[in-house]
Amino acid sequence: MKIKIQKISNIEDFPSGSGLGANGEKLYAIGDDSPFLYVIDSDFQVENKISLLEVPTEDFKSNRIKKKKKADFETLEIISENELVIFGSGSKSPQRDVFVRVFLNESTIERYSISMLYTHLRELPLLKDLELNIEATAFSDGFLYLFNRTNNIIIKFDYQEFISYLKTENLPKIEIIQVSLPKIEGIEAGFSGATFFDKSKILFTASVEATDDTYNDGEIIGSLAGIIDISDFQKAKVTHYNFIPSENPIKVESVTILPSKSTRNTNVVFITDDDNGNTKLIKATLKI
Repeated sequence: MKIKIQKISNIEDFPSGSGLGANGEKLYAIGDDSPFLYVIDSDFQVENKISLLEVPTEDFKSNRIKKKKKADFETLEIISENELVIFGSGSKSPQRDVFVRVFLNESTIERYSISMLYTHLRELPLLKDLELNIEATAFSDGFLYLFNRTNNIIIKFDYQEFISYLKTENLPKIEIIQVSLPKIEGIEAGFSGATFFDKSKILFTASVEATDDTYNDGEIIGSLAGIIDISDFQKAKVTHYNFIPSENPIKVESVTILPSKSTRNTNVVFITDDDNGNTKLIKATLKI
Protein backbone atom coordinates (compact mmCIF):
# COMPACT_ATOMS: atom_id res chain seq x y z
CA MET A 1 0.00 0.00 0.00
CA LYS A 2 1.24 3.47 -0.92
CA ILE A 3 -0.05 6.59 0.84
CA LYS A 4 0.42 10.02 -0.72
CA ILE A 5 -0.64 13.12 1.20
CA GLN A 6 -2.53 15.66 -0.92
CA LYS A 7 -3.74 18.27 1.55
CA ILE A 8 -3.63 19.04 5.29
CA SER A 9 -6.10 21.47 6.87
CA ASN A 10 -6.47 22.72 10.43
CA ILE A 11 -10.16 22.85 11.37
CA GLU A 12 -10.90 25.90 13.51
CA ASP A 13 -13.15 25.60 16.57
CA PHE A 14 -13.39 21.82 16.21
CA PRO A 15 -11.82 20.07 19.22
CA SER A 16 -10.43 16.56 19.42
CA GLY A 17 -11.52 15.07 16.08
CA SER A 18 -12.40 11.38 16.45
CA GLY A 19 -14.92 10.13 13.87
CA LEU A 20 -15.52 10.89 10.21
CA GLY A 21 -17.81 9.85 7.36
CA ALA A 22 -18.28 11.01 3.76
CA ASN A 23 -21.81 11.41 2.45
CA GLY A 24 -21.95 12.78 -1.09
CA GLU A 25 -19.99 16.04 -1.22
CA LYS A 26 -20.09 16.55 2.53
CA LEU A 27 -18.09 15.20 5.45
CA TYR A 28 -19.69 14.56 8.82
CA ALA A 29 -17.36 14.55 11.82
CA ILE A 30 -17.33 14.34 15.60
CA GLY A 31 -14.90 15.08 18.42
CA ASP A 32 -14.55 12.97 21.54
CA ASP A 33 -15.11 15.93 23.87
CA SER A 34 -17.52 17.92 21.69
CA PRO A 35 -21.35 17.83 21.83
CA PHE A 36 -21.67 18.62 18.11
CA LEU A 37 -21.89 16.86 14.76
CA TYR A 38 -19.83 18.95 12.32
CA VAL A 39 -20.88 19.31 8.69
CA ILE A 40 -17.82 20.04 6.53
CA ASP A 41 -17.76 21.00 2.84
CA SER A 42 -15.38 19.79 0.12
CA ASP A 43 -12.97 22.66 0.90
CA PHE A 44 -12.73 21.42 4.51
CA GLN A 45 -14.72 24.37 5.86
CA VAL A 46 -17.24 23.81 8.67
CA GLU A 47 -20.62 24.85 7.28
CA ASN A 48 -22.85 23.71 10.14
CA LYS A 49 -22.86 22.27 13.65
CA ILE A 50 -25.67 20.04 14.88
CA SER A 51 -26.12 19.62 18.63
CA LEU A 52 -26.05 15.97 19.70
CA LEU A 53 -26.15 16.45 23.47
CA GLU A 54 -27.26 19.03 25.98
CA VAL A 55 -24.30 19.90 28.20
CA PRO A 56 -24.53 22.02 31.37
CA THR A 57 -22.59 25.29 31.08
CA GLU A 58 -20.33 24.36 34.00
CA ASP A 59 -19.21 21.20 32.15
CA PHE A 60 -18.43 22.97 28.85
CA LYS A 61 -15.28 25.10 28.86
CA SER A 62 -13.12 26.40 25.97
CA ASN A 63 -15.38 24.62 23.47
CA ARG A 64 -14.74 21.22 25.13
CA ILE A 65 -16.69 19.01 27.53
CA LYS A 66 -14.84 18.23 30.76
CA LYS A 67 -13.08 14.86 30.59
CA LYS A 68 -15.07 13.33 33.46
CA LYS A 69 -18.37 14.33 31.85
CA LYS A 70 -17.87 13.65 28.14
CA ALA A 71 -19.70 10.88 26.26
CA ASP A 72 -16.41 10.19 24.46
CA PHE A 73 -17.82 9.95 20.95
CA GLU A 74 -15.18 7.95 19.08
CA THR A 75 -17.03 6.41 16.13
CA LEU A 76 -19.17 7.69 13.28
CA GLU A 77 -20.46 5.63 10.39
CA ILE A 78 -22.76 6.40 7.47
CA ILE A 79 -25.61 3.87 7.23
CA SER A 80 -27.38 5.48 4.27
CA GLU A 81 -27.72 8.88 2.58
CA ASN A 82 -30.13 9.85 5.34
CA GLU A 83 -28.72 8.05 8.38
CA LEU A 84 -25.53 8.00 10.40
CA VAL A 85 -24.68 6.49 13.77
CA ILE A 86 -22.34 7.45 16.60
CA PHE A 87 -21.09 5.34 19.53
CA GLY A 88 -19.50 6.36 22.80
CA SER A 89 -16.32 4.48 23.68
CA GLY A 90 -17.69 2.65 26.72
CA SER A 91 -14.40 3.30 28.54
CA LYS A 92 -16.27 4.81 31.49
CA SER A 93 -19.72 3.53 32.46
CA PRO A 94 -22.45 4.74 32.25
CA GLN A 95 -21.31 8.15 30.93
CA ARG A 96 -19.77 6.69 27.77
CA ASP A 97 -22.29 3.92 27.11
CA VAL A 98 -24.07 6.09 24.55
CA PHE A 99 -25.49 5.56 21.05
CA VAL A 100 -26.79 8.34 18.81
CA ARG A 101 -28.76 7.83 15.60
CA VAL A 102 -29.05 10.83 13.26
CA PHE A 103 -31.55 11.16 10.40
CA LEU A 104 -30.10 13.90 8.23
CA ASN A 105 -33.09 14.80 6.04
CA GLU A 106 -35.45 15.18 8.99
CA SER A 107 -32.80 16.65 11.35
CA THR A 108 -33.96 14.01 13.84
CA ILE A 109 -31.62 12.81 16.58
CA GLU A 110 -32.26 9.71 18.71
CA ARG A 111 -30.16 9.13 21.83
CA TYR A 112 -29.92 5.86 23.73
CA SER A 113 -28.11 4.34 26.67
CA ILE A 114 -26.52 1.06 25.57
CA SER A 115 -25.17 0.05 28.97
CA MET A 116 -26.83 -3.38 28.69
CA LEU A 117 -25.04 -4.10 25.40
CA TYR A 118 -21.70 -2.77 26.62
CA THR A 119 -21.98 -4.73 29.88
CA HIS A 120 -22.63 -7.87 27.82
CA LEU A 121 -19.56 -7.15 25.66
CA ARG A 122 -17.38 -6.66 28.74
CA GLU A 123 -18.37 -10.14 29.92
CA LEU A 124 -17.46 -11.95 26.68
CA PRO A 125 -14.34 -14.18 26.96
CA LEU A 126 -12.19 -12.08 24.59
CA LEU A 127 -13.03 -8.88 26.52
CA LYS A 128 -13.58 -10.15 30.06
CA ASP A 129 -10.20 -9.10 31.46
CA LEU A 130 -9.84 -6.01 29.25
CA GLU A 131 -11.17 -2.48 29.26
CA LEU A 132 -13.85 -1.68 26.71
CA ASN A 133 -12.71 1.11 24.39
CA ILE A 134 -14.75 1.23 21.16
CA GLU A 135 -12.80 3.39 18.70
CA ALA A 136 -14.35 2.66 15.30
CA THR A 137 -17.49 1.46 13.56
CA ALA A 138 -17.99 0.10 10.05
CA PHE A 139 -21.20 -0.91 8.26
CA SER A 140 -21.73 -3.24 5.31
CA ASP A 141 -24.34 -5.65 4.00
CA GLY A 142 -26.65 -5.13 6.98
CA PHE A 143 -23.99 -5.69 9.66
CA LEU A 144 -22.28 -3.31 12.08
CA TYR A 145 -18.69 -3.89 13.13
CA LEU A 146 -17.30 -2.31 16.31
CA PHE A 147 -13.55 -2.08 16.83
CA ASN A 148 -12.15 -2.23 20.36
CA ARG A 149 -8.75 -0.60 20.66
CA THR A 150 -7.53 -2.77 23.52
CA ASN A 151 -6.24 -6.07 22.05
CA ASN A 152 -7.73 -5.16 18.63
CA ILE A 153 -11.08 -6.88 18.97
CA ILE A 154 -13.73 -6.75 16.20
CA ILE A 155 -17.38 -7.20 17.23
CA LYS A 156 -20.00 -7.99 14.57
CA PHE A 157 -23.80 -7.95 14.79
CA ASP A 158 -26.86 -7.44 12.60
CA TYR A 159 -27.82 -3.76 12.47
CA GLN A 160 -31.59 -4.34 12.51
CA GLU A 161 -31.24 -6.70 15.47
CA PHE A 162 -29.33 -3.91 17.22
CA ILE A 163 -32.07 -1.36 16.43
CA SER A 164 -34.64 -3.82 17.77
CA TYR A 165 -32.56 -4.21 20.97
CA LEU A 166 -32.85 -0.46 21.58
CA LYS A 167 -36.61 -0.92 21.93
CA THR A 168 -36.97 -4.46 23.30
CA GLU A 169 -33.68 -4.99 25.20
CA ASN A 170 -33.24 -8.30 23.36
CA LEU A 171 -29.51 -8.31 22.62
CA PRO A 172 -28.32 -8.95 19.05
CA LYS A 173 -26.35 -12.08 18.25
CA ILE A 174 -22.65 -11.26 18.63
CA GLU A 175 -19.64 -12.54 16.69
CA ILE A 176 -16.25 -11.52 18.05
CA ILE A 177 -12.63 -11.99 16.94
CA GLN A 178 -9.16 -10.70 17.72
CA VAL A 179 -6.84 -9.43 14.98
CA SER A 180 -3.06 -8.88 15.06
CA LEU A 181 -2.01 -5.45 13.79
CA PRO A 182 1.43 -4.19 12.69
CA LYS A 183 3.81 -2.61 15.18
CA ILE A 184 5.16 0.93 15.45
CA GLU A 185 8.51 1.17 17.27
CA GLY A 186 7.99 -2.36 18.57
CA ILE A 187 4.49 -1.74 19.95
CA GLU A 188 1.41 -3.26 18.34
CA ALA A 189 -0.85 -0.51 17.02
CA GLY A 190 -4.43 -0.23 18.26
CA PHE A 191 -7.55 0.37 16.19
CA SER A 192 -8.58 4.01 15.80
CA GLY A 193 -10.79 4.09 12.69
CA ALA A 194 -12.43 1.88 10.07
CA THR A 195 -14.67 1.86 7.02
CA PHE A 196 -15.43 -0.65 4.29
CA PHE A 197 -13.13 -0.61 1.26
CA ASP A 198 -15.27 -3.17 -0.53
CA LYS A 199 -17.65 -5.92 0.52
CA SER A 200 -14.96 -8.16 2.06
CA LYS A 201 -12.22 -5.64 2.91
CA ILE A 202 -12.04 -3.07 5.69
CA LEU A 203 -9.83 0.00 5.48
CA PHE A 204 -8.60 0.71 9.01
CA THR A 205 -6.40 3.17 10.85
CA ALA A 206 -4.40 2.34 13.96
CA SER A 207 -2.07 4.26 16.23
CA VAL A 208 0.36 3.88 19.10
CA GLU A 209 0.48 5.99 22.24
CA ALA A 210 2.91 5.61 25.13
CA THR A 211 0.19 4.48 27.56
CA ASP A 212 -1.76 1.35 28.49
CA ASP A 213 -4.57 3.48 29.95
CA THR A 214 -7.87 3.68 28.02
CA TYR A 215 -8.87 6.78 30.03
CA ASN A 216 -5.75 8.96 29.90
CA ASP A 217 -3.84 9.93 26.77
CA GLY A 218 -0.13 9.22 26.28
CA GLU A 219 2.67 10.49 24.07
CA ILE A 220 1.79 10.04 20.39
CA ILE A 221 4.21 7.68 18.62
CA GLY A 222 2.60 7.29 15.18
CA SER A 223 -0.21 5.98 12.99
CA LEU A 224 -0.74 3.58 10.10
CA ALA A 225 -3.46 2.55 7.66
CA GLY A 226 -4.18 -0.88 6.25
CA ILE A 227 -6.61 -3.40 4.82
CA ILE A 228 -8.22 -6.29 6.70
CA ASP A 229 -9.68 -9.14 4.64
CA ILE A 230 -12.87 -10.42 6.32
CA SER A 231 -14.04 -12.75 3.53
CA ASP A 232 -13.78 -15.40 6.28
CA PHE A 233 -14.63 -13.35 9.38
CA GLN A 234 -13.23 -15.87 11.86
CA LYS A 235 -9.89 -15.78 10.01
CA ALA A 236 -9.73 -12.03 9.34
CA LYS A 237 -6.21 -10.75 8.74
CA VAL A 238 -4.25 -7.69 7.64
CA THR A 239 -3.24 -7.98 3.98
CA HIS A 240 -1.78 -4.51 3.28
CA TYR A 241 -0.59 -1.59 5.40
CA ASN A 242 1.73 1.39 5.51
CA PHE A 243 2.67 4.13 7.91
CA ILE A 244 0.91 7.45 7.39
CA PRO A 245 3.59 9.99 6.40
CA SER A 246 4.05 13.00 8.68
CA GLU A 247 6.87 15.33 9.73
CA ASN A 248 5.92 14.75 13.37
CA PRO A 249 4.13 11.81 15.01
CA ILE A 250 0.37 12.09 14.51
CA LYS A 251 -2.62 10.30 15.99
CA VAL A 252 -5.01 9.47 13.18
CA GLU A 253 -8.44 8.86 14.69
CA SER A 254 -10.50 7.78 11.70
CA VAL A 255 -10.73 7.49 7.93
CA THR A 256 -13.39 7.81 5.25
CA ILE A 257 -13.35 7.12 1.52
CA LEU A 258 -14.27 9.92 -0.88
CA PRO A 259 -16.40 9.35 -3.99
CA SER A 260 -14.14 8.86 -7.01
CA LYS A 261 -14.31 7.72 -10.63
CA SER A 262 -10.74 6.40 -10.54
CA THR A 263 -10.30 2.64 -10.47
CA ARG A 264 -6.55 2.82 -9.78
CA ASN A 265 -6.38 5.06 -6.72
CA THR A 266 -8.59 5.61 -3.68
CA ASN A 267 -9.05 9.10 -2.25
CA VAL A 268 -9.48 9.21 1.51
CA VAL A 269 -9.63 11.69 4.36
CA PHE A 270 -8.00 11.06 7.73
CA ILE A 271 -8.99 12.97 10.86
CA THR A 272 -6.39 13.60 13.58
CA ASP A 273 -6.37 14.64 17.23
CA ASP A 274 -3.24 15.95 18.97
CA ASP A 275 -4.77 15.47 22.48
CA ASN A 276 -4.59 19.24 23.02
CA GLY A 277 -7.96 19.96 21.44
CA ASN A 278 -6.78 20.53 17.86
CA THR A 279 -8.17 18.77 14.79
CA LYS A 280 -6.72 18.32 11.31
CA LEU A 281 -8.15 16.77 8.17
CA ILE A 282 -5.68 15.06 5.84
CA LYS A 283 -6.65 14.26 2.27
CA ALA A 284 -4.59 11.41 0.82
CA THR A 285 -4.45 8.97 -2.07
CA LEU A 286 -4.09 5.24 -1.45
CA LYS A 287 -2.74 2.81 -4.01
CA ILE A 288 -3.00 -0.87 -3.15
